[in-house]
Amino acid sequence: MAAVRTRRRSAGRTRPRDGGFTLIELLVTLAVTVIGLAGLLSIHLASVRGNAATARGAAATAAAQMTLEELRQVPIDTLIATYGALPVDHEPLDTVAGPAGLTLSRTLTMTELTAASSDLILLRVEVTWTDDGAAPGEAGGKYDHMVALELVRTRQEAL
Repeated sequence: MAAVRTRRRSAGRTRPRDGGFTLIELLVTLAVTVIGLAGLLSIHLASVRGNAATARGAAATAAAQMTLEELRQVPIDTLIATYGALPVDHEPLDTVAGPAGLTLSRTLTMTELTAASSDLILLRVEVTWTDDGAAPGEAGGKYDHMVALELVRTRQEAL
């Protein structure tokens, strides 16, 4: 009998065209991943900037509230003696330090509300600051910000 030759196929072998990824497929995958990561990075940077702006605004609001509470404790006659006769218009107060080296400038305006009663006084505190170390009014005021709080009180009121 003649020996019959049989060919055995190896179960683990595959054809070369069926195996793995091509270099082009890997480059396309890498490009899509890089574009996605760049998008995530830009979202992260925008949220960090937004959080910083919110922190500066919150610090300015807190400074304005603190200033109004301090002014509520002082009798009106003492305020008039300190800042001059009514109306007091944008009297500069001391600056306050905010987060991350931010400087908050405060001003006071006191006005007598004569239409309602000569006994009512409007106190207005404005807190201003600039972003990124810019000078006030730089770039057409693009970096200028302000928070203003008002309080109406009587001449007799004091805590």
